[in-house]
Amino acid sequence: MTRPVVALFAGSSTPRDPAVMAAAQVLGRALGAQGFDLNYGAGTQGVMGAVAEAAAQAGSRVTAVVLEKYAHEAQLPGASLLHAVTEQERFHLLSTHNNPLACLVMPGGPGALREALQGLEKAVYENGPPVVLVEAGPYLDGIAHYFNNAVAGGLIRADRAGKLKTLAPGADLRQVLAAEIAPATPAAPRQR
Repeated sequence: MTRPVVALFAGSSTPRDPAVMAAAQVLGRALGAQGFDLNYGAGTQGVMGAVAEAAAQAGSRVTAVVLEKYAHEAQLPGASLLHAVTEQERFHLLSTHNNPLACLVMPGGPGALREALQGLEKAVYENGPPVVLVEAGPYLDGIAHYFNNAVAGGLIRADRAGKLKTLAPGADLRQVLAAEIAPATPAAPRQR
């Protein structure tokens, strides 16, 4: 049986706020314990490195999407490596390789924010996988605030309101993604 995959958009820098790194480690351990595999932006540093390392240690298969300009940097031992030349190619690989059920977002710089918004755009306009904001301080609150107001104001269709979700770092991701994980239910036979 194939394990579900999630993509991660997060920073490669280590924040001053130790609670963010603690949340990253909790999330990574939870991904492994809950049976999820991970696509992430490569490397061993920062928020995304902490999530990937903890996930791998907890049993997740990890795929690192390495931008060529960072190919010289250390990579997580045992991770599968994919290479991308451009940021757009990297986003495409992160969000499509092994068909992720969701795109998880943790704090980061402008690159992580750009990927989060690209994921949200794909979720809303292409009915892609949902974006899940991982609660780790106030850093992502602006995304949720904008999205919720845009839905309420009719700028985003109401039937797409579920495309943005939130998750506490150690919470049950399977519960948050129940609709995405549920197997297709065969249609009941037609009665004559």
